[in-house]
Amino acid sequence: MGAGPGDPQLLTLRAKALINRADVIVFTGSLVPKSLLEGSSAEIYDSSRMHLEEVLEILENGHKAGKQVVRLHTGDPSLYSAITEQIRYLREKSIPYKVVPGVTAGFAACASLGIELTIPEKVQTVIMSRVSGRTRVPTRESLKRISGIRGSLILYLSVGHIERVATELSGGYPPHTPVAVVEKATWPAERIVTGNLSDIAQKVQKAGIKKTAVIIVGEAVNSVKGIHENRSKLYDKTFSHEYRKASSEKGKLIRAFSQDTTGNRSEILVVYLGKKGRNIAKVIKDEMKNPVTLVSFKQGREKDIIARKWAKASAVFFICACQIAVRTIAPLLRDKYTDPAVLSIDESGRNVICILSGHIGGGNTLAMETASILGARPIITTQSDLMEITAIDLWARSNNLVPTDKDRLKHMQAIFRDGKSLKVFLQKGVKAAGLPRGLEIERTEQHADIIIGPFNNNVNGRALHLVTRNLYMGTGCHKGLDPHLLLKKAREFLAAHSIHPWAIKNIGTIDKKAGEPAIIELARHLAADLRTFPARELNRVSGVDNSKTVMKAVGAGAVAEPSALLCSPRSSLLVKKKKYYCCTFALAMERVELGKE
Repeated sequence: MGAGPGDPQLLTLRAKALINRADVIVFTGSLVPKSLLEGSSAEIYDSSRMHLEEVLEILENGHKAGKQVVRLHTGDPSLYSAITEQIRYLREKSIPYKVVPGVTAGFAACASLGIELTIPEKVQTVIMSRVSGRTRVPTRESLKRISGIRGSLILYLSVGHIERVATELSGGYPPHTPVAVVEKATWPAERIVTGNLSDIAQKVQKAGIKKTAVIIVGEAVNSVKGIHENRSKLYDKTFSHEYRKASSEKGKLIRAFSQDTTGNRSEILVVYLGKKGRNIAKVIKDEMKNPVTLVSFKQGREKDIIARKWAKASAVFFICACQIAVRTIAPLLRDKYTDPAVLSIDESGRNVICILSGHIGGGNTLAMETASILGARPIITTQSDLMEITAIDLWARSNNLVPTDKDRLKHMQAIFRDGKSLKVFLQKGVKAAGLPRGLEIERTEQHADIIIGPFNNNVNGRALHLVTRNLYMGTGCHKGLDPHLLLKKAREFLAAHSIHPWAIKNIGTIDKKAGEPAIIELARHLAADLRTFPARELNRVSGVDNSKTVMKAVGAGAVAEPSALLCSPRSSLLVKKKKYYCCTFALAMERVELGKE
């Protein structure tokens, strides 16, 4: 039986009657207020400190004694209540039972917020889930994957991991997406914290909320603030049930599509054949948040539009026979890391086929989303998706890991796809909260198939090296220094400490050097962000080696070490400053925790 969210007045009439008549009650004392049991003369057992067998013994003994037994769960028993194993046992013992529903905390929280989870033409899907923890969430249901739907999301048992929740959801929801956290919904001690994905973790931690709370994410959280003016068709005076065109009004594509492996691509090219193809192309354009260019196949070939747009497009749709699309793009293909996603849609709009860049280009996801809008069938042929195994390239990208050898990455993916496990060695500063199924921790670098970390792999030539971007290099140099000389010294410095150049995420220096050509060129060469700090901030950093000479020259006691540390508040000094005659370098490291996705 469901006890509801906590308020005694939200207990169903049937539940209250059964509690009053019960001879034995087993309730979840950690979550169900004992006030719900007031007036009951039953034997009462708190299951919060029991294991399953102890609970089952009480249920069975009560039945054998001819007593009416109530097993009282929080909220509604159909969600996260662990009734399945109890019911299985009752069936095995031929003990009759009934399930009585209750109000779940997620809906109670919405009532406290005064919101509707379904907003006409904005959001029509509600997802209830949780973040992966000690109870594993299947990879296909990870927050990163379901965030792409951008429906109204209710998360249970997740507030203790609010930072990870915000990070994983940012893959599909934009940073400004409203979020509400409701602690102990409907209880006298109920608290509500609101914000958006970019700041909710900080607000929740400041409030000290660690458990007994639900998280609600999505546009619906702001529905009572007048942001959504769309009215339901149900009570619209112009609405007719008999003649309503159910498919004519669709929301925008669930999320803006982009391909971050090839730079800042955002444009989508749609190439169509015939009148039917043009109509489908217009639907896609209307549903996309990205800029979309429509072009007929004839125009695209004659004016060379397809070839000219290829390198700038995040995705290319061909609304025509798949064979035509393949022959058209064949001369343009380079590799999976630079080619845009390519999808083919038949002119009847029945099938959406991803034919290129399904993983790294995001084509598989785009195919499923487009098919949903067109009412079509998505056709995905990549083996890892069909077998529901992790694609190593996607897992690496989601964890900001850079492969040093793309051919070796393909080889490892092939081994993984064939059902063989791979051994992973984690270098200093790297930990794994969990690895995808099939990846196993290896304690020695020599015997690993995959090596993850910022240090050059010099002991295992056959392994795939995935470089973490978790190092911050602080630097200072003489005014007007030749950029080639600074780059040469930086390479020497990194090589001396076996650091892979791709591991450098930020270059830090004093703001007085913000326009120094050599430092700007160093950051560009390493594909690192350049960050500068005023002298007063550098001087506040403790535990660094200060110099009177440097203080006299730039107003700061040190530059390299404090600027490296200031690049990330979670970093610590890895390599103390190394002085050359023309420049100085230091390194800070931020610890990396890999996720399963």
